[in-house]
Amino acid sequence: MTANKNSEEFHLLDQLNKKYFTELEHSVPHIQQTLFDLQNECYKTWRNAVTANTSLYKEFLSTSGYNFMSSKDAKDIFENMSEEGLKFRSLWNKFTISNIESVKNNAKTWNDNADAFVELNRKIMHYWLSAFNQTRN
Repeated sequence: MTANKNSEEFHLLDQLNKKYFTELEHSVPHIQQTLFDLQNECYKTWRNAVTANTSLYKEFLSTSGYNFMSSKDAKDIFENMSEEGLKFRSLWNKFTISNIESVKNNAKTWNDNADAFVELNRKIMHYWLSAFNQTRN
């Protein structure tokens, strides 16, 4: 293969890489916005479902004449359940954010050291190429 032929193929690889990442840079913000919108719709759906069920529960209690929350113990149980649920959600959010930050930091470390990885792989490649080239000569 001639040097000119190699140059043409490498130029093609560079063009394809540029096209790939240009498209990716264009589409990622749209995907992020779409996911954000989906998250908001899911939140609204959850909130509406809870609000509707709470309203139905209050209507049932007032229509039936039953009052399940009349005792202090029942109120304490509901308050404790609510507080524990909020604690769990807070811990879950911290856990999720911590994991996302960890992945972000790992990606940043990889990016910061990409040149070192390439140089290491280059040395390994040249070592193996020299070993195979010696056996061919």
